[in-house]
Amino acid sequence: MTDKIFMGLTQALIQEITAIVFDYPSEPIQPCDVIFVFGGSHPGLWQTAAEAYHKRLGKDIVVTGGCKPGIQHHYTWMNGDTPEAYVILRELVKLSVPESIIFYEDKSTNSLDNVLFAKEVYDFSRVRRILAVCKNYGVGRQCRTLKQQIADNIQVIPYPFDTEAGNGPFITRYTWMNYEKSKEVVFTQVVKINRYGKLGHLEPVEQISMELEELIQRYASR
Repeated sequence: MTDKIFMGLTQALIQEITAIVFDYPSEPIQPCDVIFVFGGSHPGLWQTAAEAYHKRLGKDIVVTGGCKPGIQHHYTWMNGDTPEAYVILRELVKLSVPESIIFYEDKSTNSLDNVLFAKEVYDFSRVRRILAVCKNYGVGRQCRTLKQQIADNIQVIPYPFDTEAGNGPFITRYTWMNYEKSKEVVFTQVVKINRYGKLGHLEPVEQISMELEELIQRYASR
């Protein structure tokens, strides 16, 4: 059923979807006030955050993520129902990141709550630039969430890592349109960005084409 919905993907739609999901306007990668790590079970989260810290791209690290019963973790996850933030923090310390510069929240179960609960444990009032560690297909949604929920005048700089669709091919901006699973993963992000933008959870996309709006509606009613 999903494959039939995507049969009419034109090159223009592919370019529009790619821009919404994988891109976020920002300055080139540069040192930031804080490295923000969105919750999750993928080892790329702590590996990428540690890499950013050792490159001196952030002085502090904010780690997020609670425990969401029933969620499908990354296949390498061996930590049961341990809150994601605890695991990310532990792995960062193993990667020679000082525990003293890590701030964490362990209650969130989605990206919006990642940011809202992080504000309870870290003072963002003097932050002007945030480095956002997330999956590459989470850039559009999660960076927009940071921008909307922290402050309009901050710079949010994506620092993403590539991930696979289950045990399948890696999802990248260049290949997502070639596989049914990755098409669904990426388009789910478009639907979320559109919906949460209207709800005020994240910074909305300035303009969505009529063709994409129609595709979103077909996907929602499948």
